[in-house]
Formats: sequence, C-alpha cells, structure tokens
Amino acid sequence: MSFFSQFPKVSYDINADGIKTEITDMFRHVDVRDGFIDNYSTYTYYEIANGERPDVVSNRLYGTPDYYWTFFVVNETLKQGLNSWPNTSRSFDLMLEQDYSEYSVLVFIPRQYPVARKYENSFEMTNYFGGLDLATGNIRVRARDDRKNVEAEILKFDDQRYQLWVHDINNKGKFALNREWHIEYIDNPYVDGQDHLKFEDDRTQWTKEALEWVRLNRTTIYYEFLRDVENKQGLVIEGTEYYKYFLESYFQKIVFVSHRFFESSYNAPSYFLDNEYEGDNSTAFDAYSRVYAIEDVELPREYFRGDIDINVATTRIDGFDQSEIADYNSISIQRKFIPSFVESYYSEQAKFVSIKEDLEAKDFEARKIRVIREEHIDDFVASYQEKLTK
Repeated sequence: MSFFSQFPKVSYDINADGIKTEITDMFRHVDVRDGFIDNYSTYTYYEIANGERPDVVSNRLYGTPDYYWTFFVVNETLKQGLNSWPNTSRSFDLMLEQDYSEYSVLVFIPRQYPVARKYENSFEMTNYFGGLDLATGNIRVRARDDRKNVEAEILKFDDQRYQLWVHDINNKGKFALNREWHIEYIDNPYVDGQDHLKFEDDRTQWTKEALEWVRLNRTTIYYEFLRDVENKQGLVIEGTEYYKYFLESYFQKIVFVSHRFFESSYNAPSYFLDNEYEGDNSTAFDAYSRVYAIEDVELPREYFRGDIDINVATTRIDGFDQSEIADYNSISIQRKFIPSFVESYYSEQAKFVSIKEDLEAKDFEARKIRVIREEHIDDFVASYQEKLTK
C-alpha cells in the first residue's frame, strides 16, 4: 500500500449524484527513461531466491520493505504486477496443476498422399485438422470401432505443434493406448424448444464447413459422397438431411492416426529443437519429418519415377515412404510408382522442450532482475514521487 500512498487524490462524483468523494488517482503512471535504466552506475542485478517476496528483497537491499514497488517500475518483465513475480516451487507446481492438468494432448503428424484420380486436387492431407473448427465445445474424439466409450471432449487443435488438446477423457487407460480415431459432433442434448433448434442449426452450419474441408483435404471421400447422394431418393441437395447424411455416413468415419499421447498437457512439446544443428529451434514439421529428393533414393528397376498421371489412373495410390512404395494399377498398365519426393518420418527422434520445461526456464530467467543501487534509491524514489504528483 505504500506505493499507492504516493499517488495524488482527486475528487470524483462516483454515483453521478453531485456528491464528490476523494479517491486515489490510480490512473497516473510514470515510466522510467531507457537512458536512466541502462546506466550501469544506476542499477545492478539481483537474483530472487525461491519464495522470496518483493518486500523481503526491498528490506534486504535497502533496509526497508517500502521500496518493493521500484522492482516493478524498472523491470519490463514485472510490469504486469505481482502475478509476474517469480513463482515459488510450490506455487509453480500449483499453477501447472491448475492450468494444465485438466487437459491431455494427442499428437497427429500430417501426411500428404498423391491421389491418382481425375480430381481437382492431386494430393490429400491426412492426420491434419487445420481449417476445421474443433473449438465449438460440441466436438469429441472417439476411438475407432469403439465399444467401450473410449472418447474425450476436444478443447482445440494447435496447428503449429500438431496437437489436439482434449479433456474429460472416458476410459483413460484404453484412451492412452489407442491410435486410431474418429471426430464426432455430439448428439443434440435438447429434446425440443429454441435450444434444440439452435443446436441443429449450429451442427448443420458446422457440417457445411466440414464438407468444404473434406473437399480440400480428403478429395477421394468428397467425390465418393457426391456419387453416393446422386442415387439417394428423396435427399434434397444441400438440405438438412443431406448434411446430416454426410456427417454420419462419411465425415465421422474418417480415420485419424495419432502419433503420441501426453496424459498431462504440460509434458507436451512447447517448441522443437533441430535434429541436426545443436541449439537451433525447429518447426514441428521439420522435427517430425525429413524430405528427400527422389534422386537420392535408390530404386529397383521395376519402379517408375516421375509425377502422377491423373489422366490414366483409375485407382488411388496410397501412402509411401522409403520403406513402402505403392503399386500403380490402371486398365492398361501395371507398374510400381513413386512421386517426385519421398517423405521419411523420424517421429520417435523428434527433439523438443516440454511446456513444463519451457515455463521452468522462463520462471528461472525471471528471477534475475534489475534493482536500483542502494546509493541511488532515495533520489530515484524522490524523483518518481515528484513526477507522479505533477
């Protein structure tokens, strides 16, 4: 409170009834010029011990607890107030428990496959949710062909780290072991009324966006659906039942294969390290994969190099990497085929710094703060008070 005692008082009509009350003008702010702060003769560094409060540090440095507020004025990292003061070991653990323990993380590594068909997209993206709104609160992930309700609610998808954040996991033991998943929109929890109608409208709108997402990312499924509905009697194109049929019969049967599960979200990657260059950071894509030029891969004679000829292909070419090359089959040709690049995934070798490790490092770094030297503290406080009251 000694900090706010320096602030001037103002009269203010709080209730707009003509009666003025004297209050502290807390909207005043005095910043410190960079030139003053950067003067090495003015300040020094102090490392905050575990559990050491601002008033304790002030008393240790200046012989009084009253100058604790100067730490928050001269350090950019502390200008958010007491919440930015370094945590004690116990408060740090409590913060992790409070902010992260409720959530778990599934990692999905995107894979790109060629589609040997006469479609507008020659490649499909699997195990990727980018562009799909999963943060509605009505989406869940469920184990493929599940009979024991192995499922969880979805919080969000982090497309920078390829992380699907989930909570309220049902049957956590089996959930942790599962690798193949469906994405589902929950059933309408309302029997009738406006809430029921709004839920149906929201689900239909979401399904429209999901259909467009499938068109861009899962071309084969999209055209299978279009051919199917052509033969459906009584199904109105782009009607409510049309989208419901797509959601239940096509979208919710798409299989997504997870790579790894983190039961506690704070153990999931915060950022990635380069596999080749020590000390450098990396993107999630580079950390989980390596791409080789086709000329660097040795192939037997029966294999065919080049791009996909979508004009003659009649079947889809499935995934491939250095260890699996897909068969190319058409009406007139049977050849082995690979595209103009080959991807090989080093999933278990991805190096990363976890969220917990990252937060610990930042908290440790925040323990080193700038403090006004003892011989300058009185002048600093007097100058600050003078500026504050002008």
